[in-house]
Amino acid sequence: ETIEGAVAFYNGQAFNNSPSGKFLASTDPNGVGIRLDATQVVAVAAFLRVINALENIRQSHELLTQSEALGFFEGTRAKPLLMRAANETRDATAVLAGAGLHPQAVALLDASRKLIDRAADSFFSRRSLTREAIQALERARAELIEGPK
Repeated sequence: ETIEGAVAFYNGQAFNNSPSGKFLASTDPNGVGIRLDATQVVAVAAFLRVINALENIRQSHELLTQSEALGFFEGTRAKPLLMRAANETRDATAVLAGAGLHPQAVALLDASRKLIDRAADSFFSRRSLTREAIQALERARAELIEGPK
């Protein structure tokens, strides 16, 4: 049900006793398949969560950039792009918050999503709110990659 559960599955007996697990062990000079301690399972899952969030951010950024490029009177075309960007941003927030990771990035993602929602409902401020949302996304991305400053 969780990323941690998926990592734990590949670390467990069910996988290691399967044909794929046995093949993997046969490629190791020590004959060991996947053997992680609990701390390593959490670390691998955290890494996968951050990679997932970064991909959500990349997709959201792309959608926002497309939306921002649309003219003043193209709000009808921009709205679906903004809604998809909001969903990607919401997913990134959930993936990180689900494991208590990077609270500052989560706060920036949440702020970005709120700006996106406002942009989707705005006629006059859509493009400026979208630019602000992009900036918040970029700060969240930097927080994930570079860490707190």
